Amino acid sequence: MKRRIFTLPFFICFSLLLNAQINFTANDQVPDYNGKFRFGVNPGYHGPDWRDDDLANISAGNPNMGIEGAGVEAFRASLPGHFLEQWGYEVEVDDFQHYESVGMEDHVMFIGYPSDEHRDPAFHCAEHQSELFANMYLDIWDGGANGTPVNDDNHYALYVYRMVSTYQNYVKFWEIWNEPDFDYSGNGFKDPGQSGNWWENVPEPCDMSIRAPVFEYIRMLRISYEVIKSIDPDAYVAVGGLGYPSFLDLVMRHSDNPAGGQITNEYPHKGGAYFDVMSYHAYPHIDGSLREWSNDIGGFINFRHSDAAVAGILQKQTEFAEVLNTYGYNNQTYPSKKWIITESNIPGIAFDDFMGSDEAQRNFTIKARVACEQNDILQYDLFALARKRSPEEANSGWDAMGLFHRLSDIEPSQEALTDQGIASRTMTTLLTDGTYDAATTTSLNLPANIEGAAYLNTDDSYTFILWAKTATDQSESATATYSLPAALSISNLEKRTWDFSQTGDVSSISATAINLGGAPVFLRGTSQTVNVAEPSSLSQTLDVFPNPGQEYFQLSVSGTTAADLTVEVVNVIGAMVEQRSVVYRGVPAVYNFDCSDWAAGTYLVKVRSADSMAVRKVVVE
Repeated sequence: MKRRIFTLPFFICFSLLLNAQINFTANDQVPDYNGKFRFGVNPGYHGPDWRDDDLANISAGNPNMGIEGAGVEAFRASLPGHFLEQWGYEVEVDDFQHYESVGMEDHVMFIGYPSDEHRDPAFHCAEHQSELFANMYLDIWDGGANGTPVNDDNHYALYVYRMVSTYQNYVKFWEIWNEPDFDYSGNGFKDPGQSGNWWENVPEPCDMSIRAPVFEYIRMLRISYEVIKSIDPDAYVAVGGLGYPSFLDLVMRHSDNPAGGQITNEYPHKGGAYFDVMSYHAYPHIDGSLREWSNDIGGFINFRHSDAAVAGILQKQTEFAEVLNTYGYNNQTYPSKKWIITESNIPGIAFDDFMGSDEAQRNFTIKARVACEQNDILQYDLFALARKRSPEEANSGWDAMGLFHRLSDIEPSQEALTDQGIASRTMTTLLTDGTYDAATTTSLNLPANIEGAAYLNTDDSYTFILWAKTATDQSESATATYSLPAALSISNLEKRTWDFSQTGDVSSISATAINLGGAPVFLRGTSQTVNVAEPSSLSQTLDVFPNPGQEYFQLSVSGTTAADLTVEVVNVIGAMVEQRSVVYRGVPAVYNFDCSDWAAGTYLVKVRSADSMAVRKVVVE
């Protein structure tokens, strides 16, 4: 994996012909992601009393209005074609500017859904008209014949062009449709060899929510990719919130050719060429990951607890990754895809045989974020902002998901956080200035019954999120004892629990013999071992600087005094990573250090002469 190295911020400027047709696909390149992990939410509609800016205020918080919020950092929003045609393409600009003002950025936008006027009139089965746009197989581009670079008669191309041109400064991920693989046939989940499975068969158009052939969905991806990238090459095109790896396989093995998805000169690429990001949905309580069949008992063994639920969302990532790897999207044949999860949750109330409790739900929220950051998932969008019904009126688990209790029958300022919302606000508040530190997390050497992660804060302190892994069906109880490694030189910790954002309670504990339970705790401490000296402590002048996109950093040494130098690179807990002797001859010189095998994290470069030492910090991503 290529590592990017930073010591100072830097910017790369692109000079592009405005809206020029592109000459690349996702088979050639996927943009680097330089943003932060964001905890997002699906805001939904909660009645006429709740405007979009109201939802943003209670999601992210608005200090100017005295609103603390729920720790949300991004929205998964939607701008359907029929909505923009009715209300105008700039109708939501003020709202997105407001989102930015309260600290929300890099939103996901799922798109599609034409007006009746622009909807494909085809009936691919007798009962259902296609849900997609008409005229998608007309040329995408017309050279500006109608005042836009796209063919205005291709309704989907024009919709994408106008929308992205308007909202490109606010949206990072353009997700093409929502759950195009929603399955009415019961075949999407089947394994190869089973009758009607999607791995070896092409589903009937009306078996899917798009009510159209899968080749037309791939056509949507192609139009989206070409138009979006012509406007914003750094934007990400995402496949639309999938639930079935078999549908991803359909996209990967076919082109947008309406004649069976075959490759021709007119249809030169399969679907993998037209998206950068694998977006999926994960509801572990219903997808079968929390139980397995036992012949010994003649029934299912259940694993209805928060750690198994988190393992379920990662198992789904693994299943999708296996498909991508099969088709070469692994940085070998083609660039790897990025990852986001745009819907996920477990219920706060148990229904039927499904898991559900407030305790499990709030634990799952924190643990899922840690798992996402550990597995390169760039954004996690919770479903949903608020519960649909009160606990007394709830009919299913879907009614008991949300950061807030029901909003639809109250007005702004009357909202109340659920336990999940309190945990979310605590989590975001305590991690707002922290960056996941993979190297230090590895150095914690957590035993099998403990899970967690280390975050490096901007003041060089650490926040550790730790918990004892749950393992009992229908229980969040677990116990374990853990001590931080002595090499961290942290003696005492500030302990905060999931409800810190509500209680403000902080306790001081020892960094040894920490008692852990099934609920994650936030432990903050400062290492005493990092001491960065000034370069004046050496007679030579030295610097460490990045080489963007390369797998090495460079040590630059200049000065008139020759010296024998020893260069040591250590990680933040003092473990030696590399040691080298450098003979400096008194003339400016540059020394390269290969870091291709280094874990992401913070390192110290110590340069010693006979009587002095200087230290430089370098960060490897």
